[in-house]
Amino acid sequence: MGGLLGSMLALPCFVLAGLCLPLFPLSVGVNRLLQRQPTRAGDRLAQPGTKALVLVTLPLVGVTLLAAGRWLAADDGGWLVRGFALWGGLTSLLYAFRLLSARDGQIWIGQLYTSALALVWVGVAHDVPPLLPALGLALSLLPLWFLLDGLTRRFGIARTGLYPGLALRMPRFAALFIVAVLVAVAVPFSPGFFAIADLAFGGVGANALLTLLPLSLAWLLWTWAGINLLAGIVFGEPRVDLDYADLDGRAVLGHAGGMMCLALFGLVLVERML
Repeated sequence: MGGLLGSMLALPCFVLAGLCLPLFPLSVGVNRLLQRQPTRAGDRLAQPGTKALVLVTLPLVGVTLLAAGRWLAADDGGWLVRGFALWGGLTSLLYAFRLLSARDGQIWIGQLYTSALALVWVGVAHDVPPLLPALGLALSLLPLWFLLDGLTRRFGIARTGLYPGLALRMPRFAALFIVAVLVAVAVPFSPGFFAIADLAFGGVGANALLTLLPLSLAWLLWTWAGINLLAGIVFGEPRVDLDYADLDGRAVLGHAGGMMCLALFGLVLVERML
């Protein structure tokens, strides 16, 4: 469509996309949903499966709204997209800094989700196709999400510092938890890492500063926050007043199988980059 009218029509699409690929303060709703606690028996919105579905579905809806907005704006919407890219970069850095002080597991996941998905806007400003990076960043959080939910069901809350030293009491869980945290913070060879690389390599030719500054700083802060999370749960001296029960073989295979599927998705991202 294009023109001023096209840009005006694209604006609502981008704002709605900012609810799904969260932009502050539109991100408040997503974070409240992810932190929601059961208020009654059968509260489906508070179930871990429902929240995991939200983690995967919202990026798909956001990418669809982005595509509609870009079609409406056509070639005249560059200024609008660049504005949202700046908004996305600032949102990502804001939540990455907040992640350093997060202690509750659900808050931690919600803030990492917001920080990661906001970076998709940076790539969109430089014509990086957003679907695979958005899915790569969102799917990378699922293993950690389900493991933190297991801690919540076992101990009543998933919070750093309350039960340190799980490596000594629950070695199977601790091993999976370490891998899940590393995948969530996009260490090299994880789907999240290839998603970040796709956004970086696609946008650096257009504007190196606008692309690399939020991506690199956010990634650094995620890694720092991941180390804090591991230090407060996996390492340290375990408490003697808690009843520990490690994962059984079936649960280990389930979690490991999910991580293998993520590894295969990472190969798809690598192929797209090459």
